[in-house]
Amino acid sequence: MNIDKNSFVTIDYLINLGEDETYPPDGKPEEISFCMGGGAMPPGLEEALLGMKVNDAKVINLSAEEAYGAFDDELLMEVPRSDFGAEVELRPGLVFETENEDGQAVYFIVEEVRDDSVLIDFNHPLAGKDLKVSFTIRQVREATPEDLEAQQVCTCSECQEGGSHQH
Repeated sequence: MNIDKNSFVTIDYLINLGEDETYPPDGKPEEISFCMGGGAMPPGLEEALLGMKVNDAKVINLSAEEAYGAFDDELLMEVPRSDFGAEVELRPGLVFETENEDGQAVYFIVEEVRDDSVLIDFNHPLAGKDLKVSFTIRQVREATPEDLEAQQVCTCSECQEGGSHQH
């Protein structure tokens, strides 16, 4: 079966951000499953997937705009330290989940911890970066109604082990 806009897809992927920087950071490809068109993957990657089938592999280059967009300084916010519980040990790099006005989950990263405030970033961690993405198709099938309902749930190994982050 070839990938189309109604497919549920599983891929192994590795993102190169430069000579010595990869995502996942250990340099080993990671598996992720998603519904095409669900917003889980950058549009440039989904476009590259169309027409591919199981065991096909490809390497593509995505500009920041084709990937996760430009870095937006307006998504950096300084919030009071008291917005976090006293028991929370804050440090740069921690990822937190909150809800937007519509009740949808959104994530932010702690950039800097100050005496009375915390600088947080709502940008995607790969925003503003050009990416070289290597991937192999592992599974393709038609998306079911259950897949579409659950498409907000990440299936990468970090999330399945209780972590939370953005792709």
